[in-house]
This record gives sequence, structure tokens and C-alpha cells, in this order.
Amino acid sequence: MKKERIINRLISLVLPAVILLTVPLSVKAADNAELPKGWLLWHNYSDYSALDSKLYLCSPDGTTETISGDFIHAMNGYFGYSPEQITFMAIDKKADEWDIFLYDNGKITNLTQNSGFRNEDPKFSPNGKSIIFKRGYWSSSANDFAYDLALVDIETKEVTMLTDTPEEEAMPCYSADGRYIYYAVYTDRIGSICRIETSTGKVETVYSESGINAYYPIVKGDKLYFTAWHSADNHCDRIMCYDGKEIYPLSLNSAEYDCSDACPVDDNKMIFSSTMNGNYDLYYSDGVNISSLSELNTDINELGADFFSYDEYLGNNAVKGDVNADGELTVADLVLFQKWLLAVPDTQLDSPESADICTDDKLDVFDLCMMREELCKSKTL
Repeated sequence: MKKERIINRLISLVLPAVILLTVPLSVKAADNAELPKGWLLWHNYSDYSALDSKLYLCSPDGTTETISGDFIHAMNGYFGYSPEQITFMAIDKKADEWDIFLYDNGKITNLTQNSGFRNEDPKFSPNGKSIIFKRGYWSSSANDFAYDLALVDIETKEVTMLTDTPEEEAMPCYSADGRYIYYAVYTDRIGSICRIETSTGKVETVYSESGINAYYPIVKGDKLYFTAWHSADNHCDRIMCYDGKEIYPLSLNSAEYDCSDACPVDDNKMIFSSTMNGNYDLYYSDGVNISSLSELNTDINELGADFFSYDEYLGNNAVKGDVNADGELTVADLVLFQKWLLAVPDTQLDSPESADICTDDKLDVFDLCMMREELCKSKTL
């Protein structure tokens, strides 16, 4: 009772002053195409055939580590539910085959070990319980590798084949809601972008142009991005966007060099690889300006970026009401939030996202009241 009386007293003091005060949450865009805070995955190699690709993970503090293990030529890393969970493809040293690997809080597991197949292009399912990829085998009748889409259960390592067609199917990824699987289909070495409706198995063509190679589909929210040649005569890659109604090229493209490997960060914000300065390097576009990620680029090729934002990480892991970001909700958070709502000079919230307890994209007295209720429930006063 004493704890609750203290909180009620605090609320009664501040409520009349802040009842009409509402502060919208907003994010100010960078003016110089500065990459937002987060984790970045990418790989680099001198040449694909050199088998010297290395996979890197750069943390928000700028620390970069190489993801290594009993494999070589690691590439195409993709984040799961957190920056501590990654899937990637690499050649198993003992089996000498392409396999799908899982990196989970530093532990690395080969999910397709000794399968006898080529296993490539992994992406997590929306529920995080499985990984979709392409699986290939040598076809003596076709005198070439045949590739279909497959799914591996992370817990059991059981593989389920999803397709079985004469065409090469590659680079699969799920839509955000899991309704579709987007992928590239190659006919006579020319790729098109297709999708499968997961509930019915219905196949649709999203993009196909005569003589134009299209590949590497990737989804962010309700938009699909992929790479395609400028034309049948100009084989420079450009990044395309499909918003559900129309397909259009991004403004960052050029007919003079390649722009590929789309890694959407947010609306109009994109990490990508480009040959504008020779080899493939990593670049970031905020929709207006483009900056080279020069601290990461080398004299060889940087490709296959994936990004996990710090804001998303905080949203997934934040304690409701923990505005001072110390990992727990206490009366100190309540007092700090009150001062901020009253615009007390030099008052800042270390984690403003945590204050939006009502989840209405506004910070106001209603969040303050909810914070009080959360404190009463947790009995931390």
C-alpha cells in the first residue's frame, strides 16, 4: 500500500500540468546518408571461383568479427529473430559440399551436413523455425546441376522439398506475412522473378522480360526488391522495387555500372553493392544521398549485405517503461518520464521507444499512467 501511495502522489503532482501535453514520436533522417545504428552482415572475396569468401558481422559499436568454423567460402548471411541468429551458406571442409549453417549466439551448426547435395541461398521463415534454401544435384540427363527449393527445420534438421521442376529455382525468400515465397527461375541462363502462394502452391510470375536477367529477390515489409539488367543489350545491374501494384527502378541506379544485392533498411533507405568505383563495394542510400561504407570496403569485392537495426533490436527486447535503459522498470523511470513530459531542461530519454506503453506512437500522460500501473504490478517501489 505504501508503494502505491507514493506512485499515486507522484501522478497527482504531475497530472494537471501534463494532461494536455502530447509528443509525437519521430525520427530525423540523416542529412549525409549516414548508416543508421545496427548490425551489418556481408561477405567479400577476390573472385567467386577463388573459394576465398569470408563472412563478416559488424556490431553497432563498430567492432567487426569474422564468422569462421569448419568451413570455407562463407557467404550470403541473413539475420533471424535477432542479431545473434544468422544463417549462411559455406562449403563444409570434410564433406566438400555446399551446406546451410546456423550461427546462434556464437554456436555454429551445419543443418544439412553430409546430405550429398548442393545447399545454397538460405533465408529464415517468418516464424523463425525453418530456413528456406535451394538444393541442387548433378543431373546426368541434363549434364548440369538441377536446383529446386527446399525447407529445413532448425530443430530437427528435417528437409522438405518444395518444388520439382526442370528449371533452375534459386534465391528463395518469404514475404513478411509468409503468404508467398519469392524466388528466381532460370531458363536458358536468364532469370525471372516468380512467387509461390504457400497455402495453395499456385505459381505466379512477378517479373519477366525477354533477354533480361533478373535475380536476388528480397522482401522488406510490403515491398519486394530484386536485381535486373537495364536491358538485353546493357547488362549493368539495377535494383528494382515491386510495391504490389507496379515495378520500378530505384533512383540510385546507373546505366554505367552495377547496382545490386539490395538490402533495404527502411522506406527509401538501402544498403547495396555497386561497381561505381571498380570492384563491388558497399554503399548506403538514404533516398537522396549515397555514401560509400569506406570503413568496410577493401580492394576486393564486398557483397550480400543484410542489416538488423538497433531500433528493431530495442523494440524486440525493451522493457516497457524502461526509459533510462538500465534493463528494468523502476520509480527512476517514472520520475524521468515525468520530467521529460514537463520539458524540464536537459532531460532526455535514453529509450523513448520504451515509453510508448499505449503503442499509439505518442508519448503522453496516458503512457505515464500505464507506467504507474506496470510499477504497481511489478512491485519494484
